[in-house]
Amino acid sequence: MPIDIYSTRAQLAAIEQLPHEYSFLYDTFCADMGAVEEDKAIWDFRKGDRQMAPVVHPGVGGVLMGRQGYETREVGFCTIAPERLIDNPDLQKRAFGEEILGAMTPAQREKKMLVRDLVDMRRAIQRRREWMARQVLLTGKLSVFRYTNEGRDLNTTLVADYGFTQNYTPDTPWSDGSAKIDSDMREIYDLVYDGLGIVDMIVMAPDVADAMMDNSKYIKQFDGRNINMGEINTKYRGQGVRFIGWNSDGVEMYSFAGKFTDDDGTVKPILPSGTLIAGGKGMLKCLHGPVTQVESTGADAQHRTYIKKEVPLRYGSIDGNSIKNRLTSCPTIVPFNVDAWVVANVL
Repeated sequence: MPIDIYSTRAQLAAIEQLPHEYSFLYDTFCADMGAVEEDKAIWDFRKGDRQMAPVVHPGVGGVLMGRQGYETREVGFCTIAPERLIDNPDLQKRAFGEEILGAMTPAQREKKMLVRDLVDMRRAIQRRREWMARQVLLTGKLSVFRYTNEGRDLNTTLVADYGFTQNYTPDTPWSDGSAKIDSDMREIYDLVYDGLGIVDMIVMAPDVADAMMDNSKYIKQFDGRNINMGEINTKYRGQGVRFIGWNSDGVEMYSFAGKFTDDDGTVKPILPSGTLIAGGKGMLKCLHGPVTQVESTGADAQHRTYIKKEVPLRYGSIDGNSIKNRLTSCPTIVPFNVDAWVVANVL
């Protein structure tokens, strides 16, 4: 029996063979936990513990230590569902990049459009995950609005507040020649340590990197492993990421010039001007909730639920003489430890 390439099952199999769509902030700081069956992300939360063991006199036995409590928290999943429309004009005219002579048939063109649309929609979903990671890292909150059939719902905003308080502002801006940048970095490092986090890397906006490298006092304390004959050899890693080097504590430093198109249509930097983030890799986690959808019409219609990160759906409109391809994902992002990173405004 031939396989229906347009079925959800066939498209799911194809999607799972595709490579992961990479984005710097998400893939650096967020651990992908896959899909779960629950309708909410549930996790245990507690602050760090530095209680020391008691010293006792020989022969008196032990001294009871308190057991640290914890909270169980939960947050709902967002539903992301981009769609692409294919109608008759799309199938009749030559597609982008298609040869002028020996053009494809409408059926061949539709298959190619389906593949391209799935790839584009996966990239768009990954950009939304990157935006969600950005929100949690910069604000300690995940605040989203939703679209309805009438457009954006301006009256409803979903907010998960994780209680982030690890903000830092130096006494002297780094753009000032008298700034004590190395000392500020150590204070930032200690804040993360006090929150029981680990600093693997410091990611900064380009203007922060420029101010840091222009500070003659700091350059004297800069780790010189990537300095050649007095020249600092930064390395471009793509997507606006540039590896600068290591600070005096051996922490990797990166400049990040990535941008995104916000929901209002304006292009904005992922890291705002003057901002840096110091923390460890994988300090956030992304879970995906189940995707439930109706895949047929009429008396046989029923809901189907998939425990998958991304679920496709193809459906048609007889009245509109068109077909829509949808890709649905239900992610949410939560921190392992909300005190494990610091956001600093240093300019």
